[in-house]
Amino acid sequence: MPWYVLKVRASQEKKVAHRIQTEIERLGLSHQIQDVVVPMERVLQSSKSGKKREKEKIFLPGYLFLEIASESYVPDLIPLMRSIPDVLYFVSPARGQLPQPLSEQEISAILSRARSKEAVPEAWHELSVGDLVRITEGPFAGFEGTIRELYPEKQRARVHVKVFNRETPVEIQYHQLEKL
Repeated sequence: MPWYVLKVRASQEKKVAHRIQTEIERLGLSHQIQDVVVPMERVLQSSKSGKKREKEKIFLPGYLFLEIASESYVPDLIPLMRSIPDVLYFVSPARGQLPQPLSEQEISAILSRARSKEAVPEAWHELSVGDLVRITEGPFAGFEGTIRELYPEKQRARVHVKVFNRETPVEIQYHQLEKL
């Protein structure tokens, strides 16, 4: 079944998903919309004291994913979705065109990330090459540097820090970095 992207007001994703579910049930359209997915994942946050806690975080803010039973239902669902508060529009190739379903590759990547039971360290989402960071733990704690490479499979980053006025590459775990 095809999946479609719905643009909603950021930070209102859960409320909108609930409103959509309520409206579907009220109008008896559960045969048309099979599933509504808020793109959330489990994230490990580490506090300054070093304690880690799990939290759910939206990884694509402002978007919901709808599994619609048939493409023929889409034109009738567009006005219904737009009448729900905080729904902006269906994502389509161009203004005024009907929305296109996501490819299998696109939706499978999103769903596998959203339905994963494993918690991902939060820093993974915040860090990118070129970012200025501060090292919070270990022998280089307090040093600031620039990320040169990321190693997601090892949960590490290569950071260049200035030691004695000379840039030195250091490999640091994500949870030991704080973005500046």
